[in-house]
Amino acid sequence: MKVWQKNKRTLVSSLVFSLAALLPSQALYANWYEATGQATIERGDLNSARRAAIEDALQRATLFAGAKLESHQQVIQGILQHHQVTLSSSAELKQVQLLSETHSNQQVFVTLKAHILPTASSCNQRYRNALLLSPIHLQARQDAIYGQLFQLGEHSSRQLAAHLTDFGPSLLLQNHTQPLFPEQLDFAAAEQFFEQGQQFILLANIYDLSLGDKASKFWQSSLRERFFALDVKLYDTFERRVRFQREYRTSSHWPDQDKQTPSSHSMAFWRMPYGQKVDQLLRAVALDIQQETQCQPLLAPIKQVRQQQIQLGLGTVHGLKAGDHVRLIQVQRDPQHAEIRRLVDSPLQLTITEVTADGAWAASASQQLLNHIQVGDIVSIIER
Repeated sequence: MKVWQKNKRTLVSSLVFSLAALLPSQALYANWYEATGQATIERGDLNSARRAAIEDALQRATLFAGAKLESHQQVIQGILQHHQVTLSSSAELKQVQLLSETHSNQQVFVTLKAHILPTASSCNQRYRNALLLSPIHLQARQDAIYGQLFQLGEHSSRQLAAHLTDFGPSLLLQNHTQPLFPEQLDFAAAEQFFEQGQQFILLANIYDLSLGDKASKFWQSSLRERFFALDVKLYDTFERRVRFQREYRTSSHWPDQDKQTPSSHSMAFWRMPYGQKVDQLLRAVALDIQQETQCQPLLAPIKQVRQQQIQLGLGTVHGLKAGDHVRLIQVQRDPQHAEIRRLVDSPLQLTITEVTADGAWAASASQQLLNHIQVGDIVSIIER
């Protein structure tokens, strides 16, 4: 193992995360997870890039294990000191070993393996909740004239989708064709989305792209500060409410001459300092959404009742397998006001008997009739 530095280095958990993929199928043995992290070498600062790559890889390993990285770590002669790492209560990080480091095209790649022990409260990462991503709306169109960034909403959506796929092992991502707005998600719309299998909808709005003052240093006189602000809402169609809302802000240098700036669809844009800051912000959004959704129960409405069986709109793409258990939740609606409902837990438990990519059938072990169950009642997957 390479000795990187003899002095202690602090890795702060707010460091940016990169685009490398976690390799869950290559867990070395029980509760060991191998992950690769990546970071850009900025202004020749290899040490900072290395620390960011390590943080990235560790974040991926903990996410896949259903845990959350919350504190600081230290590297001493290439070994992460596990006693200085704090995870959420859902897991314990016992040991981390750094395996390799490579450099390519101003990028650092670090591979590590982490020994993570889940607790009884850990989330089951086998099941995947559907998340509908609404295209990011560009509200700050007047600001977008600088650099002709009128398609930044669309291109930021692509970046965010990539990060959600990258950092969201418990998410089944789908993209909506047109932007959705909170005022559109009334009772009827929420019901329709939930019936279609979309429990979570992610809405985002860019509301600030303004330019600030010129850089104060004379050798940076051709640069100005430019801001980026994003409002994010995670809407729960089952609970019919905004489950998570946060504003994200960042800024970086922007060339004072627009002719020097690349289009937002290009890799050149996302590699310039401003594009990198925006991308870091989008990665932070993806991580927050993963943390917010990963422990939520997998729910679906009943599609059909056939004597001893029910059909539900969940399948192998959601992580279901034959033999999984299903809990029934009956929905009692007010006859005068359909939006008012009462949820009643049923003592009856069912088992998945048949499963396809996006659907499944379940029946009781005793093959009893299910006439009291109605289309529109709810099923919840019981995690093992």
